Amino acid sequence: MSKPAYSITTPIYYVNAAPHLGTAYTTIAADTVARYQRMNGCDVAFVTGLDEHGQKVAETGEKNGMTPQAWCDSMVPAFKETWDMLDITYTDFVRTTEDRQTRSVQKFWTDLYEKGYLYKSAYEGWYCVHEETYYNESDLEKNEDGEFVCPDCHRPVRRASGEENWFFKLSEFQEPLLKFY
Repeated sequence: MSKPAYSITTPIYYVNAAPHLGTAYTTIAADTVARYQRMNGCDVAFVTGLDEHGQKVAETGEKNGMTPQAWCDSMVPAFKETWDMLDITYTDFVRTTEDRQTRSVQKFWTDLYEKGYLYKSAYEGWYCVHEETYYNESDLEKNEDGEFVCPDCHRPVRRASGEENWFFKLSEFQEPLLKFY
């Protein structure tokens, strides 16, 4: 008789900063569950890793005089060494710049595109780099200088004006999702 399978993952952490108490807490919690499931006889897949894309990562690399990829490569040891020091029992460490990730995303993207779930459109609004979130102007606050700031972190936001992007047709799934929940 084969062992039951059990999968658990941490968030994939941004490499714009070294591991800290928050990343350690989340990883230790996931490791605790993974160990418990192994004790119960499960074959556990425990995945952790790094998200190596995004504006914050690019800007952090630039501030450190490095390309985004060089910055990401330089941060991997900090995470792996921290998890080793904490005796974290992950089974796979993923990086979003790995070929396997790129191939998987390309296949997923192609499938969505061929099914008609993706479309191009321009986005108008405001973007907070820190929160990695777009906001409508009506959702923003103003600081003492009258500048728009993020309602969550109160940092300045950037205007996103007419940049063409790909969008997912979430509306196609509204009824099935409402029925599911």
